[in-house]
Amino acid sequence: MGQQTSCGDSMRQMGRLLHDLCQPLTTMQCRLEMATLAGTEQDYREAVELGLAECARLAAVVGSMREIVRAAATRAEADWSDDGRLLGDRFRDNLREG
Repeated sequence: MGQQTSCGDSMRQMGRLLHDLCQPLTTMQCRLEMATLAGTEQDYREAVELGLAECARLAAVVGSMREIVRAAATRAEADWSDDGRLLGDRFRDNLREG
């Protein structure tokens, strides 16, 4: 049951982070479209500056997502390892009894 809770928690965290990815992407898209419509060099520069700042936000969110996936993979590996030991113990016990 603990593994299901950890997986559920990880999925909820990932859902929130995916939502957090949308905001900077929408901001960049809107600003770039506005710059394209205005067509001035200053508008393009401002759009690029904003895009660079939003890319930093995106990179931070992706970094958080990587950590969640890494932690979940570590938990899954530990659970598998524990399950393997339990099976090995049961196998040895059966050999001793049989």
